[in-house]
Amino acid sequence: MKFNGRQILQWHGKALMILTPILTCATYFGGFTGMGPYGGLSGNDMAIVGLVQAYPLMGLVAVSMWMGSGGCTPRRYSVLAIAAHCVPVSALMMLWGPIMDSPIAPAIPLSFVIHGGGILAELVSLKLGYGAKS
Repeated sequence: MKFNGRQILQWHGKALMILTPILTCATYFGGFTGMGPYGGLSGNDMAIVGLVQAYPLMGLVAVSMWMGSGGCTPRRYSVLAIAAHCVPVSALMMLWGPIMDSPIAPAIPLSFVIHGGGILAELVSLKLGYGAKS
């Protein structure tokens, strides 16, 4: 079996399905205890509210990616993944100053790795093509 974009899309979806509940729990933990990478959110309830909505929504995108990887139009789901990852990257870039001045700044490189890696993975899947439906 030749490596193709369907496999990348499926693996990407699975990885996000695992990562999003972990990050959601880490957000709650950091926000309420002041510890961990999200410890800087302690006392910033609006930031907590935003992240605990954003992560599960990205999880729903992940489920659609995983399901779409076996369908007849996987390319659409790769484009959806790219668009979904571009939203937080663009927010980080537009609000760079306030974010870097906040206590959560140490967690930002991880965000770029996750979202940049997701965009790169789906660009590779678009380039490789999707082969036959498994």
